[in-house]
Amino acid sequence: MAGPVLLALVWHMHQPSYRDALTGRTLLPWTRLHATKDYADMVTTLRRHPRVHATFNVTPVLLDQLEAIGSGDIDTFLELARKPAEAVTLEEQRFLARHFFSVNEARMLDPYPRYRELKARSAQTFGPRGPQEPRLAPEEIRDLQTWFHLAWVDPEYRGEEPIRSLFAKGRGFTEEEKRALLDWGVALAARVVGVYREAANAGQIELTTSAYHHPILPLLESTESPREVSASIPLPHPPFRAPEDAILHIRRARETHAKRFGAAPAGTWPPEGAVSQEALTLLREAGFAWCASDETVLARALGRPEPGGDGWAGALYRPYSVETRAGGLSMVFRDRGLSDRIGFTYASWDPERAAEDFVARVLECGARARQDGVADPIVTVILDGENCWESYPEDGHAFLEALYRRLAGEAGLSAVTVGEALARRAPTETIRHVPVGSWIAPDLSVWVGHAEKNRAWSEIRRARERFQEAAQSRALPVERLDRAHDEILVAEASDWFWWYGDDHQSAHKDEFDVLFRSHLICAYNLLGLPAPAAVRRTLRGAGPEAEPNGERLPFVAPSLDGRDTHFYEWRNAELYDAASDQGADHRTSGIIRRILFGLNERDLFLRVDGVGSAAKPGSAIVLRFLLPRAIEARAELSGASRGPLRWIPASDADPGEFAAGALTEIRVPLAVLGAGPKTVLRWSIALEESGEVAETLPRTGELTATTLDADFATRNWSAT
Repeated sequence: MAGPVLLALVWHMHQPSYRDALTGRTLLPWTRLHATKDYADMVTTLRRHPRVHATFNVTPVLLDQLEAIGSGDIDTFLELARKPAEAVTLEEQRFLARHFFSVNEARMLDPYPRYRELKARSAQTFGPRGPQEPRLAPEEIRDLQTWFHLAWVDPEYRGEEPIRSLFAKGRGFTEEEKRALLDWGVALAARVVGVYREAANAGQIELTTSAYHHPILPLLESTESPREVSASIPLPHPPFRAPEDAILHIRRARETHAKRFGAAPAGTWPPEGAVSQEALTLLREAGFAWCASDETVLARALGRPEPGGDGWAGALYRPYSVETRAGGLSMVFRDRGLSDRIGFTYASWDPERAAEDFVARVLECGARARQDGVADPIVTVILDGENCWESYPEDGHAFLEALYRRLAGEAGLSAVTVGEALARRAPTETIRHVPVGSWIAPDLSVWVGHAEKNRAWSEIRRARERFQEAAQSRALPVERLDRAHDEILVAEASDWFWWYGDDHQSAHKDEFDVLFRSHLICAYNLLGLPAPAAVRRTLRGAGPEAEPNGERLPFVAPSLDGRDTHFYEWRNAELYDAASDQGADHRTSGIIRRILFGLNERDLFLRVDGVGSAAKPGSAIVLRFLLPRAIEARAELSGASRGPLRWIPASDADPGEFAAGALTEIRVPLAVLGAGPKTVLRWSIALEESGEVAETLPRTGELTATTLDADFATRNWSAT
């Protein structure tokens, strides 16, 4: 008698690191918000159906962020949400109006009258025909701060406090109620790892992992790897090659997984299902027993141009052993059609009908596989476990409950983990070679091939070459080298390349570009090197072979308020990181952590992190200019949050100004320096305390900048 069809359902959970390496700020809130909507409740819902087993693939970079959130990491959205409504500035109100409706409107906004009202009010206030002095009332700001986060709460939690009371109230929230909601979300993020650990210990789920920062493993081996399947795709030249980084991503993923969950993972979903023969060898050498990829990869491994055709069910719904240098690696391959039905189709269906349709299709797949000679079919379904639910009513809860009920009650089907499936049905077929491929593009063109994507790979190559040179010279402490390498590893994540180019759209492409480049700039700083101009500027719209040391355009237009207002105002600035000036003597950083500087046509702007209004009595920031003239400017911080600069020798020109808060921002008029267009500026910065110099940066040499052309604004009407 034939056994049941084995359904191996894999939920993949991943978010990239949203930490800006230069400022230390977490720019985007998606890890925290998905924690209130997807990560824990996906497991909780499953556990109500103990006969249904599933695999959860959780990436290390996601788990790192969840633990950081629980330990107090605050993203820019949370920081603004915590701010009392009466203290929210006009600029911050614009940020709320732009970003605090980042939800699926049909599912997460339209059902809530007050949230709809706030969207209309924000559009009216900050739209092109809004009032001259646009303002939201404090109660509107507070309700918007609250509703954005309420909309991201999963229905699983709407019966508990403070969620239940907030939904019942609907509007007119207090600061205390808002804080309770935000604190609740942080606490939930802190519990996610424990929820997964408990379910794994109970035996209902199998936990697996992906390479640490979610890189495309074949592209780390070589950006030439797509040549195996495409002769025409344009690729970076010279190519990027770092197979040792692939090994490090894989090894660290296994080590941290074992530390968190008590055992090394048996299996892996390689990032984006991207594999090659060499990547599979690295996975097997690292100790993985099984791996999963897409059915298009299987088709090409079997010599078929595409999935489908005679005998395809018998080929797809069975496991394989792939021959590698390190021995056999078991592999299963996802059914793309079934996976996409959950990911993209069933959201608009009645939940019960969708669950019935899915189960019927799985049984049909098993029947066709048996006709092709497979006695115990394994149907593998793999998809994101977090992103599709925003398109479902009630975040997919009704569908998941209906699906799990039907799976538990269907005698002809058994929902198992991948490990359980392989234990019941060991591979009997062998594949000698697996070509390059992924779940979405056999030639990996989602992550390489476009001019922007290729530029990004070229910039990683340049940074990594400098790292290798520094490592070989042994002139820097090992700890500094390791930190620089870590930043390069973050830059290798697949996510940045997904958003470069024109094949995917996002309202946050600027942020992704800034995040990617911040890690490379930080790597250069840690190596004691100036970051090339190519990574100081956006890579969006860039050609594939721009000169790495081409024209610098450090154009900035900050608001002088002594605060890290938002990343846009300093995103084009030059950075001087104090860590890069420590040298090999192992000295620790001083009071000043970093200096950012840039210009417009009239002024030099500086931002000094680490020194602000809380500076010691008698403190002053002193700018000592050598070119174009020897002159000194002082920002006297004692007892002042803002004021004019004092010049030595004195000048009748506009003195400029400073603003001190959490940090200090300074405006230096170019006229007082006697600087015209294309003039070289050279200066250093000193921190004085009680008349004594406490610190001077740079420790050797000076900071430099060249003023802009007189027609810069005309030529660069939209500076990027």
